[in-house]
Amino acid sequence: MGQNIQKTAFTEQDHERFVQRIKADMETLEGLLNTPGWGVGPRTIGAELELYLTDPKGRPARRNMEVLALAKDPLLTEELNRFNLEFNCPYTLCRGRPFEWLGQRIDERLTSLRDLIKPHQLEVTPIGILPTLLAEDFGLASMTDSPRYHALTEILSKRRGGPFQICIQGKDRLVMSTDDMTLEGANTSFQVHLRVNPDEFASWYNAVQLASPFVLALAANSPLFMGHRLWHETRLPLFKQSIDCRNLCRMTWNPPARVSFGKGYVRHSAIELFRQGISLMPVLLPECDDDAGDRPGRGPALKALRLHQGTVWSWNRAVYDDADGGHLRIELRSLPAGPTTIDMLANAALAIGLASALRPQIDRLMDQIPFEFAEYNFYRAGQSGLGADMLWPDQDGVLREMPLDSLMPSLLDQAEEALQEMGIDPAEAQRLMEVHRARLAAGQNGARWQLGCLQALEPTLGRQAALAEMFARYRQHSIEGRPVTEWPCP
Repeated sequence: MGQNIQKTAFTEQDHERFVQRIKADMETLEGLLNTPGWGVGPRTIGAELELYLTDPKGRPARRNMEVLALAKDPLLTEELNRFNLEFNCPYTLCRGRPFEWLGQRIDERLTSLRDLIKPHQLEVTPIGILPTLLAEDFGLASMTDSPRYHALTEILSKRRGGPFQICIQGKDRLVMSTDDMTLEGANTSFQVHLRVNPDEFASWYNAVQLASPFVLALAANSPLFMGHRLWHETRLPLFKQSIDCRNLCRMTWNPPARVSFGKGYVRHSAIELFRQGISLMPVLLPECDDDAGDRPGRGPALKALRLHQGTVWSWNRAVYDDADGGHLRIELRSLPAGPTTIDMLANAALAIGLASALRPQIDRLMDQIPFEFAEYNFYRAGQSGLGADMLWPDQDGVLREMPLDSLMPSLLDQAEEALQEMGIDPAEAQRLMEVHRARLAAGQNGARWQLGCLQALEPTLGRQAALAEMFARYRQHSIEGRPVTEWPCP
């Protein structure tokens, strides 16, 4: 979740100094963006995969630091809760067979990790939300013992002035409250990073925003939480509500949440998103060492700006990276972990391919689909997954609400063609788009499979035992690696 933090409490002087550091960093970044040729380089992609640790019964295992000590792997890091880990997959050029390359790295790491922890009665699985979670699995005892997490939960709770309130309505209804942010750690994702040149950032970012609802609907894999059937991608409301430090009863205006789809399309430059992050979001962690001096091959560190932006959790986020002299990336944060590596790669390929296909027509599309309607699509995709209706221009250019399955065949063809035009091997582009075509044909993605399996098992086993049995089957199918459309449902 970002830079290391050493303190858990901060003074007024810390805040004043940090604000000055952010202002200086913003001036530096604006200067870089106005420098001809800065940040220009080959397009690359990378990913972060968050994982669940469980015991043989499928219950969360609070042992992430033990596993990290065993693995001694710099690409594995801790996450907020002690039953989660993150694998940081290296970057690769976005041409040829990059998704196959990423898949090999992910499978190698998952296989080695499973072999390493099996003697310790531990299992590791990619899934958006672990279906066997109970209320007793959360609280400070579940939080990784890191100053960053202690500081965040204390500051967010203090700003809110009371418990965090969760209210999610799906087929069931979940209402609960919590005094800390550990419910956020129930969400695990497959975060894709795409490097883009600064002069192309606006068109890429806006196209990613428009493409995200379609990808999310096909990728949904988080329909269950605390034994409740909620959204097909329950991570969306759970993440937003579990760290929402706004207390709207005490405010005379409605400030934006720290987790959001955004506040509008980007007009010209990435700098707009960084400015919004500073002007709309109060500083949470005002701790930052002085930037290092000149470092060969790297751009300015901009530590204060990057630390602050790391506490603004937009579903699609602008990222400044100091590597390679400094450059910009778009971080796609809405995709869930799992069910299998091939499913996640297909999701990433569709997100990038569809965004690339929409870019040439982005100005027209932004006129036809005002931002609030793009946002509407995003949350309807999270609620209903494959069953979502989407607002999209028809053949006459008129905005209409249409079923997802009527829109996707054409969009998948466009995405496949765009991937090939980007330099992706045609066989790889076709293979990954066929994963989505199969989902549409079968009417099955991760969320649909989990819900269908639960429905079949619950009458004889009861809800909790059915959830455990369903997850055991999910885990076995995930290890076998066949896409979720091929998983049998009892």
